[in-house]
Amino acid sequence: MFRKAVGLFILGLFIFSVGAFAEENNALAKLGRGVTNALTGVVEIPKQIYLVSMEKEPVTGITYGTAKGVCYGLLRTAAGVYETVAFAIPPYNKPVMEPAFVFEGWKAESKEKPADK
Repeated sequence: MFRKAVGLFILGLFIFSVGAFAEENNALAKLGRGVTNALTGVVEIPKQIYLVSMEKEPVTGITYGTAKGVCYGLLRTAAGVYETVAFAIPPYNKPVMEPAFVFEGWKAESKEKPADK
């Protein structure tokens, strides 16, 4: 019975979060962002491994990228919990972390500096 209730609660949160993305500047959008980040913070680990590997080299990506990903993952999860708890408190359009979701920002920054003209 308890498992069923928890499952329905989580399903309800996902339904709220999907509906909240229609309008990005309200309390439900903040709740959806918080729940999403709290549940997907662990995705920062492979993201940071990939980004550091693209920026430096694969060995650095595996070592430093893993450590960076764990730290970013903990921060994103904590930020998600905070936004979930404080979803009714404005401002609604300013996420605690940038990018707002872990699935954004997977492009590595270019090492080359632009040429001066």
